[in-house]
Amino acid sequence: MGKRRLLICFAVITMLITGCGEKPAVLPLKLPDAEQITAVEITTIDGFSCSCPDREWIGQFVSVISSAQATDKPAVQEHPDSDHYGEFSILDGDKIIGTIYYYLKDNRGYVEKTYQGIYEIDMEELKSLIQDMN
Repeated sequence: MGKRRLLICFAVITMLITGCGEKPAVLPLKLPDAEQITAVEITTIDGFSCSCPDREWIGQFVSVISSAQATDKPAVQEHPDSDHYGEFSILDGDKIIGTIYYYLKDNRGYVEKTYQGIYEIDMEELKSLIQDMN
């Protein structure tokens, strides 16, 4: 009987140490306030680059990017684990205050913020946003 209790205690302690509990919730994608953003520079997947300082477009950008849904995938590298990606550089004056990458993987659209997380996004909505920039 004593060995059985010892085995149960050992199993419980092992589960506690190895984190056998719930996964922590992934935080929503954090962006600067739209008022703080003076422009967004974009480099598309095919290499086209431009900048947009339009306040209305910046508001749409924040709305679309904020609608992305968290995945359980971590963003642990400086750049996405994809050969083809685009990026949004968020500016406050001449200073980059954030960078968000976007890419397609397995026919799904993703945005990624380094060391924060990977989020699934409606790629058609994102493409429309990029087209409205021009």
